[in-house]
Amino acid sequence: MRSDDSGLMFPKPKRKKKRKKHKESIENTKRGECFLCAMVGDRSWKQTEEHHVLFGSGKRKISEAEGLKVNLCIPHHRTGEKAVHNCRETRELLCRIFQEEYEKNHTREEWMAIAGKNYL
Repeated sequence: MRSDDSGLMFPKPKRKKKRKKHKESIENTKRGECFLCAMVGDRSWKQTEEHHVLFGSGKRKISEAEGLKVNLCIPHHRTGEKAVHNCRETRELLCRIFQEEYEKNHTREEWMAIAGKNYL
């Protein structure tokens, strides 16, 4: 008998890690539809990537937990001139939109606690 069996005929099954269930976005975004393109009326299907509105220094997890995420086409997310990862103006526009939406159900103090900055 091996020592790792601890005298049992059948070893205990290993536990699987529970997957966290993340909130849906607080803005109604769909996969394949870019949020920024839809703002100007283009609701055509595109390849999209999920963008976390708050990011850096542990804020990505907060964005997941609070539903502060949006689907963006690749040019609006990371490759275009006005992409959120290349353009401060576009990034802050998204932050303003999401702060307005967040404050419909929460206080400004709660926003400041998670974001650390007022965008309005």
